Amino acid sequence: MAHFHTSPARSAPCVSELTLLPLGALMLAASVSSWAQSTVPAPETPASTSAAPAKTLAPVTVTGTRDRVDQTYQSGITSVGKVPVLAKDIPQSLTVVNEKLMHDQGKDSLKSALENVVGITFEAGEGGRVGDNIRLRGFSAAGDMYQDGMRDIAQYNRDTFNVERVEVLRGSASMLFGRGSTGGIINQVSKQARPVTEHEVNVTAGTDNYLRLQGDFNFKLDNNAALRINAMSTDSAGRGDNTGAATRRRGLALDYRWGIGTANEFEVSYYHLNYSDKPDWGSAWLENRPAPAPTNKYWYGLDSDFQKDKADVLTLSHTHRWNDGSSLKTTVRDGYYARDMWATQSSFASGTTLANFNDNTLLSRRTNAKAGEEHHTFLQTDYLTTADWFGRENKLLIGAEYALENSSRFTYPTLASAKPATTVGNPDSSGISGDLTQQLATRFKATTLGLYLQDTVDLSQNWKLVGGLRLDRFQGDYDRSGNAAPNNTTLSRSDTLLSKRLGLMYQPTEESSYYASYGTSFNTSGDLYQFDAKSANTPPESSRNIEIGAKWELYGGDLSLRTALARTEKYNERNTDIDTANTAYLLSGKRHTDTLEFEINGRLTPHWDLFAGVAFMKAVIDESTATAEIGQNPGLSPSRQANLYTTYRINEQWRIGGGLTAVSQNKPANSVLTLNRAPGYVKADALVEYRINERNTLKLNIDNLFDKVYYNTLYRGFAAPGDARSVRLTLTSKF
Repeated sequence: MAHFHTSPARSAPCVSELTLLPLGALMLAASVSSWAQSTVPAPETPASTSAAPAKTLAPVTVTGTRDRVDQTYQSGITSVGKVPVLAKDIPQSLTVVNEKLMHDQGKDSLKSALENVVGITFEAGEGGRVGDNIRLRGFSAAGDMYQDGMRDIAQYNRDTFNVERVEVLRGSASMLFGRGSTGGIINQVSKQARPVTEHEVNVTAGTDNYLRLQGDFNFKLDNNAALRINAMSTDSAGRGDNTGAATRRRGLALDYRWGIGTANEFEVSYYHLNYSDKPDWGSAWLENRPAPAPTNKYWYGLDSDFQKDKADVLTLSHTHRWNDGSSLKTTVRDGYYARDMWATQSSFASGTTLANFNDNTLLSRRTNAKAGEEHHTFLQTDYLTTADWFGRENKLLIGAEYALENSSRFTYPTLASAKPATTVGNPDSSGISGDLTQQLATRFKATTLGLYLQDTVDLSQNWKLVGGLRLDRFQGDYDRSGNAAPNNTTLSRSDTLLSKRLGLMYQPTEESSYYASYGTSFNTSGDLYQFDAKSANTPPESSRNIEIGAKWELYGGDLSLRTALARTEKYNERNTDIDTANTAYLLSGKRHTDTLEFEINGRLTPHWDLFAGVAFMKAVIDESTATAEIGQNPGLSPSRQANLYTTYRINEQWRIGGGLTAVSQNKPANSVLTLNRAPGYVKADALVEYRINERNTLKLNIDNLFDKVYYNTLYRGFAAPGDARSVRLTLTSKF
């Protein structure tokens, strides 16, 4: 069953639409051209406007499907707030990257899809982690990854072959999701079986030996049952003029639903992803900047390097619906994840400077090896109902979550740390042998019980109030017996915390919504499955998000525009200084990020689609035991970001498009006082599409059209460049 927003035939835009529409585009255009500079003018405050009422239809549920060709880049109905509503009914900043946008751009990974979202930056898989390592508004989102509303914290690189859309909800959201979520959460919505028989196959070939085969097969089995099969195979040589980094991914997703749309609906799904990559860790900083060419061209790993990860997830779900519109959905998920990596990190010989840097500069290489397994079991139930209390309609969400998370980490005790040295201009990739015998180092077992309640009250025809509370009990037990003394003792900690959410919405028309919201979040010491002797005694960090914003539906509902001003604040951050009374870390740190965002997406005309956003961020460390850090940017919080992607259908056969991604100067996190900086950049992409007939389409994507050298994955020890120019041709066939 597809859910989407319908709108009446287009009418002439009202005065308010003509005034508001250019807002995001003007902000974007005025900003991008100056982003490589060191200063930014303060954005002007737009003049107030009065909105004349327009007519649109309320959201309706339609049985059937909506072809991607007819979709726009709008979010549609979302359940990221655990209640299915339109984006304008959520009193927080929300960006949705849907399947149409990902398909048009040819995005094949979660990381590449998230490049469309302002406020997001990427950290290298360091600090004991591998896989997707994302920052949102400058705060780590490594523990804030979700799949269909359930935590997906495991360490692996996610593919988009089974993703319907990616939802990014900004700001503290522990009331909805539990621990973490200081900067927000990232939720992947999986493709579901639908009651119609339709299939699609995509074959993509491109530069760097890129070949991706993707099949999406949906079968209607009877009146209320369906089976959907998604399969993927991807191979690419990746970056490097020599042997080069590479990827080899395989994926399979099965989804079977029966009782679709009836009083009792059931769903069983299975997801499998595995890949065998040669990881790319870039190169070390040189005089506080990324090292110059040819380091952006060459890959300094070895043929023997690898990163082999896999994910296997089984999900069972039951939804019961009552005649009064109430529903109870219960979901059980069991996931097993494994990772194994032997990578290379390179650095330059002592005394290397920009002045003496050349092809003969000595480059040393060392091992970065990690391995681990995770087994996660989640049980979540949500009851939605409507009640009439004191003459007011109350939409209630009552839910509970139980989580059992087991994580094991391994070391390679006999693996040599050194690798053969080489020179900058001779990236010899000859493989070497190594003893990859693993030894168990640590085990972490986390149990969580969360209970939550939220009420959305219609105060009047135009005013709504959203309020919620959640109580979490988190218990972590850390077995370190595989480590050497004194780090081999068992540690444990338990915390009970209350999270709050409050939002007030004023909606004078069906097309406009103005809101103010407040939310809290917490980060326990064991969020990412590890303690040390001091953190096991340290209470959770606390955060809050205060936000005001507005959302409009323009052009008869075909175009969505939003703006928000927010402060995200962690007000008792762990510091490295010790409270000697209880040998715990002091919760004496404080930092915040102020954000101004504009976003526009949808359809300007029946032939012209647009997705664009711009964000201004000011991240500051307010309090720290390291006095020199106060007033500094904490890292991975660029002051300006923007994206633009647009397509135009010239006629029935031809469609063209393209976009820009822009980021101002940036620096790595966890290295506040260093001077390492990655320069700002603007990267361009292009699209040309030819419709052969109703069922077959050819699409040409050129990413990084002008072959811009840029760095979008940063860590305090090194920087990895973004993708060089690539050309990819996709044949899409539907039957």
